[in-house]
Amino acid sequence: MKFITLPFLTVSLFFLFLREIAPSAVCDERLLMMELKQDLDDNGVLDCLRVIMPPHSYMESIEEKNKRIAAQWDSACAFEADYDWMKPLREIHGISNLVDDTGDIVDKDFPDQADMCEIIRAAIAAGRAFS
Repeated sequence: MKFITLPFLTVSLFFLFLREIAPSAVCDERLLMMELKQDLDDNGVLDCLRVIMPPHSYMESIEEKNKRIAAQWDSACAFEADYDWMKPLREIHGISNLVDDTGDIVDKDFPDQADMCEIIRAAIAAGRAFS
């Protein structure tokens, strides 16, 4: 399962989550939506990467390079939490599994990917995002 397009999200779910877990977070809705859009504009997939290396043996165009660089999660929404955020995600929001960028269930979050993006990917996979 690939995430080709991002449905319009009911992002209040995620900001409610942030308020309960990380009250000092400065990731706001505008910034989060920008990060998600940039990630999808790059390759049509929420890969959530903080650093995206240039492709090997492929000469990317200036436009492709700009999209790749913009797609890197590098804002306040790109945090890597140092606590277990899966427990409240399961208990409060009913999201029991994380998924990778192809939609396959994974056991734990990826250290090179923004946690907020991973949460949104899991919410989409669990049917918690609305179009």
